[in-house]
Amino acid sequence: MGTVRVRHKVNNTAIQLMLRNPNGGVAKDMLKRAVKVQTAAKKNLSRPPQRVRTGYLRASIYIKPVIIDGMPGFRIGTSVRYAWFVHNGTGIYGPRHTVIRPKRAQYLVFKPSGLNHVIFAKQVKGMRPNPFLKDALKAARS
Repeated sequence: MGTVRVRHKVNNTAIQLMLRNPNGGVAKDMLKRAVKVQTAAKKNLSRPPQRVRTGYLRASIYIKPVIIDGMPGFRIGTSVRYAWFVHNGTGIYGPRHTVIRPKRAQYLVFKPSGLNHVIFAKQVKGMRPNPFLKDALKAARS
């Protein structure tokens, strides 16, 4: 039986160029995964607990190319102010785990969608979270 010698020479410059090129194969694969995450996030907003009234939050989910430490990447997010409350929940379901009470008045006053009358409440439990962005990250694996 004979022996064979194999010698590898790694071209680090070419590897770095391939990884850092915003038009290269790695960036194109990352863009495909970012689109999958964006699509999954939009779909997640329709699942229970459903948080779609006008569709504004769902339409605001964007993909933005970024460079982090010289490497291309993509940021998926939204600039809608209330997205954080939908994602993390409020009241007893949110990060503070306390009921919502009025600060300057005796009652909270609001009109829920689907009802024609106003509600007066001393406190409310809050809204369950819908982590639509965090759960959408699973779509990047496939």
